[in-house]
Amino acid sequence: MFQAESLTGIRHPILAGQELLRKGQRTNWVIVKMGSRGSILITKSSISCAPAFKVNVTDTVGCGDSFVAAVAFGFIHNMPTVSTLTIANAVGAATAMGCGAGRNVATLGQVIELMRASNLNEDEEFWDELLNEDVHAQEITFLSKLGINGSTNHLNRVDLQKVVSELLLKLEYAWLEGKVSS
Repeated sequence: MFQAESLTGIRHPILAGQELLRKGQRTNWVIVKMGSRGSILITKSSISCAPAFKVNVTDTVGCGDSFVAAVAFGFIHNMPTVSTLTIANAVGAATAMGCGAGRNVATLGQVIELMRASNLNEDEEFWDELLNEDVHAQEITFLSKLGINGSTNHLNRVDLQKVVSELLLKLEYAWLEGKVSS
């Protein structure tokens, strides 16, 4: 979030991400990571938001790299952007639970366990304020543990349990196929 602000001079993470997207010559996605609050993925036509998983943080070394690796996994597997953010948040959070990088980055088992627990850090006041700003998006998708699937205006709430169920199937299949190590 602070990097987006320092690059654009814009404090609002979505507006900063949209500015970065406009400035990029061949940029299709901008992702703004917001630490314990979650992350946002911005395209020219949509915004996807995923609150972070609640974890006891031991060390943040390797979290960013783990997050980016999971984004690449989601992109390669043509996953919906909100699912990509969900798995990236889970991998980054699971890595934060260990100490240091290298062999201590998240394991598949830790990521699966974290997603199954589905304990999101939903700071409703933060997200409401963020999403009520005029962000100029055709569609905003927001991951929610409220169990609501549905849309109001341009906001589409997606149920965390539905996303997690789909992700677990993908991860288990990728693991069986040898595309993901445990």
